Amino acid sequence: MTSIPRRGLRDWPLGAKIIAALASTLLPLLVGAVVLAVHNYRTVVTARHRAAAAWALPVGDTSITLADALGIALPVLMWLAALAIGWLVAARFIVKPLTRMRSAVETYGAGDKTVRLDAQSFTSREVGALAGAFNAMADAIATHDAEIGAALSEQRRLTREVHHRVKNNLQIVSSLLSIQSRDAVSADVARAYALVQARVAALAVVHRWMYDSETPSGRDVDLRALATDLSAGLELSLAATEQIGVTIHCNVERLFVAQDTAVPLAFLITELVSCAARMSAPRPLVADVQATRDDQNAVLCITAPCFKGDNVLDPGRADPASRIIHGMARQLRTPLLHDGEAGSYRISFGLPLE
Repeated sequence: MTSIPRRGLRDWPLGAKIIAALASTLLPLLVGAVVLAVHNYRTVVTARHRAAAAWALPVGDTSITLADALGIALPVLMWLAALAIGWLVAARFIVKPLTRMRSAVETYGAGDKTVRLDAQSFTSREVGALAGAFNAMADAIATHDAEIGAALSEQRRLTREVHHRVKNNLQIVSSLLSIQSRDAVSADVARAYALVQARVAALAVVHRWMYDSETPSGRDVDLRALATDLSAGLELSLAATEQIGVTIHCNVERLFVAQDTAVPLAFLITELVSCAARMSAPRPLVADVQATRDDQNAVLCITAPCFKGDNVLDPGRADPASRIIHGMARQLRTPLLHDGEAGSYRISFGLPLE
């Protein structure tokens, strides 16, 4: 059985409350007006009967005229007029100003921060003061929001400057490693320098896109731009180090990843492609770098012919590249999966909530 909610006095509209209050206040006057109207009625009827008796008029001629009716009802009409005037005054000075203020507050709450009230247009000093207080509050909030926006802009500028300086420093380190590798006494030493240089260059690319990427939130990294930049650099550096032709096909959807995710992804691309180049030598390397969206996650897949067959990056291997790759996978909190038939390594990673 559905119960009907009871509406108490608290749920009444303000206009109904004002009418009820005025009626209650004027109730004694209503009683007096009714008594006076009854008295007037009796007086008029008595006077009509006396006149009829004196002039020997028929009984039907003692009917009350319109003027007599107005005279009888005048006290009650005056009470109703007083009630109507009181309502009009209350509506003019209380109900309508409050309705205007409520509409302004609702509009402001809906997102229009330019809403202001003309305090001078209110006929009541108290309501005008309330409108002025609303305007002062809205101005204070606007000033506070502007200060916060300026502070955030300055913080973004400083963060971009930090990433820019870090990128420049990493590029200097990469150049120093390149110079040092020219004096290497053996091919293995030169390859070791090249691997370190590639890792430093990967970090430099990540920091570049951390401050140069125009992302929706301003805090994420464009993975397609990052992967394309990394692939172009790896093609040149690996071709020079391994003395082979290197071609990297980069097929990455336009995804935006968090900065904490961009670093391990950059290392995974660098290490996996570098491993593929070492394993392919002296044959040319053709590798595919793919990243696709999968609901709220995405999948990075590195494919190369040399990855077919056994898992050359088994976690139990002591190879530094293997340790780095699985360390990056642990940072992403997902396992690195090997597909021997397709010759690929695959790992999933989370995407920021939109």
